[in-house]
Amino acid sequence: MNPKLTSTLPAPCLMILASLFVTVSAHATDAEDQCFSQVQGKLPWEDNRLNWEAKNVKQLCKGTHNPVQPGQCFSKVRAERVNWGKGGDWEWKNIINLCSGTDDAEKTVGCFSEAVNSGLDWRDAILACQRSDS
Repeated sequence: MNPKLTSTLPAPCLMILASLFVTVSAHATDAEDQCFSQVQGKLPWEDNRLNWEAKNVKQLCKGTHNPVQPGQCFSKVRAERVNWGKGGDWEWKNIINLCSGTDDAEKTVGCFSEAVNSGLDWRDAILACQRSDS
């Protein structure tokens, strides 16, 4: 912020400006926290295992603005056994990589399926489709 500008603004204006910056960053964190709460203990990461390592849930939720979507993406890949080029059995780590931070599960999974069906290697398809909804 311009020092000359801040020195001429009254304190209440400065507080409002500061709160705007905090609100934007808090919003992303709130969405990530909500996502974490919707996944941990509720969504199986493998078989019927509901208790994730915190770092894995955080990776799945990191960057999302729509807290429901990363978990839906993860579930969709597992439930629909999305073909990655050699079948529908996925390693959970790869599903996290694909779905991390998504704001649109349908679009992310659709992007991946189209990429693999067009001949792209599954690793390249994950990279191409990560956050494709942004």
